Amino acid sequence: MLLALYAETPLHPGTGQSTGVIDLPVQRERHTGFPLIPSTSLKGSLRSVAEQRWRNDQDLVSILFGPEPDSRGDLYAGALAFTDARLLAFPVRSLQHVFLWITCPLVLGRLARDWRLAGHRFEAVAIELPASGKLRVSPGFASGTVVLEDLLLQVEPSAEWSATIERLVSFLPKGNAHRVYREKFRRHLVLANDEDFAYLVKHATSVTARIKLNQKKTTTGDGGNLWYEETIPTDSLFYELVFAESPRSPGGEIQSATDVRAKLLELLAGDPFFLQVGGNETVGQGWCMVHAIGNSRGGSSANGANT
Repeated sequence: MLLALYAETPLHPGTGQSTGVIDLPVQRERHTGFPLIPSTSLKGSLRSVAEQRWRNDQDLVSILFGPEPDSRGDLYAGALAFTDARLLAFPVRSLQHVFLWITCPLVLGRLARDWRLAGHRFEAVAIELPASGKLRVSPGFASGTVVLEDLLLQVEPSAEWSATIERLVSFLPKGNAHRVYREKFRRHLVLANDEDFAYLVKHATSVTARIKLNQKKTTTGDGGNLWYEETIPTDSLFYELVFAESPRSPGGEIQSATDVRAKLLELLAGDPFFLQVGGNETVGQGWCMVHAIGNSRGGSSANGANT
């Protein structure tokens, strides 16, 4: 199963350690430098929602997510397995259009692989890849040049790219509240070169200075007053894979991977369904809208797990 996560507030999936001048950076893939949301954060947040939803049936929570380590019963793995949430589209401020979403061939190639693994058919349209300093845009996009952060890029309209955008709109939240954003996504999702994309997702995040104050609203004076914290911007779009396997400890109505998948969809059935991931919950960060993408073909992974 594929889940889409749309950032309603800034996200801080932190690393817990400093890198360079940033004291609290966000987590990134080692080989690409693209931001990610770790699977442990997503699983823990969903478990917390499940514990509230099914507070009278903690055995069900244990079957889906695994028992707590301090449980007196037998320990076993949960029936749900999660991947890290991967970046699909990243918002970057634009001189002409407030902001544009950017993606790149490397990201779309990975999505095609993951979509197939999830049991879907993703038939990407063949698109001529943009050169450095170029952007593929939908035909209705204004011609000329676009300024994204400190990059000056030349736009190249493409009907094929517009067709691919239509396949990606389903990753945005449904409903009237996001109708304007879905229409903007159709006009303002652009395809950048891999190198330009990597540069922007590295340098276009927010870095905020934060200060710890004491009860008198002055600095604490203990040497820990000031730190710099990185966040992923609002309107970022991620997706993750979730695998449903046969329960290790069958009980009640949960007997198969299909039952596990049905329970997960039941958990996500809120309209809308919000999930808080990462740090800084008490200052309003980490809130995402989450929904399942399409219906799978009932495919299975190598160990027989439904996705």
